[in-house]
Amino acid sequence: MRSTLLVLCAALTCTPLVHAQSLGQAAAAEAARRKAIQAPARVITADDIKPADPVSHPTEVPPFPESSTSTDPAGRRLVVAPAKLQGGALPMIPVMAIAGGEVFLEVDVTRDGGVSGVSAFRSTPPFTESMTAAVRGWRFTPAQDAAVPEAGKPIDQATKRAAASKVLVVGVFRPPSLFMGSNAGEAPKNSATPSAGVPVPSSSPAMPEYPPQALFNGVVLVELSLSPDGSVAAAKVVRGAAPFDALALKSARSMSFRPPRVHGQNAPASVYVAVGFRQPVQ
Repeated sequence: MRSTLLVLCAALTCTPLVHAQSLGQAAAAEAARRKAIQAPARVITADDIKPADPVSHPTEVPPFPESSTSTDPAGRRLVVAPAKLQGGALPMIPVMAIAGGEVFLEVDVTRDGGVSGVSAFRSTPPFTESMTAAVRGWRFTPAQDAAVPEAGKPIDQATKRAAASKVLVVGVFRPPSLFMGSNAGEAPKNSATPSAGVPVPSSSPAMPEYPPQALFNGVVLVELSLSPDGSVAAAKVVRGAAPFDALALKSARSMSFRPPRVHGQNAPASVYVAVGFRQPVQ
């Protein structure tokens, strides 16, 4: 009984001390809170949210380089394949024309095979307009050039690339008569100076005969492949019209050419010859 009383007295004696300590802690916490409210808050800036490592941007792919015309040996190139015709409409024979004619067209072919320009340097109305209208819609396999290899070494295939080029298109139209001595209509005229990058005829095509078994008009398209020296290495009919094919091929092969100059040297080339046959008027 006595021990119980002693414990109770001790508890009662300690209670004011514990309570006083609790009130002191609460007062200190309240004072800290008031001080924090009175102090201005720190403003967050962009430096606080900047990432540790900068963001990497994707590298832009450089544009496909244009063909170089530099005289620097490290940048010299040569034509390895000329442009080749893929397709397109043949020129129409003007029904009102009373004579024959010749047309020489310098055609600019882009690196994707499209036609970007057509200019006549030998003209005969109205055949020039008909030829130009048709050729503007032609499509080509573009020419290719490559880096000039070191002496005795083959061309590095990895350096090949599509290149803009020029193509010669020739039109030769037979007059609607059995005899070639007629002076009716306008004579062909040289109308401009061709550029160095296109092959230039050094002779006119031979006017073809009209086959006696034919009873209608016809247009044949012949492709001539020129060597770098300008000679005709191959000839073939790419758009035929029987019975005119053999005569058209003979007419196209009668021509000779000055070779084109590309990257400062002679280059192989393609020439397209449209040969038009008019049914003779009786």
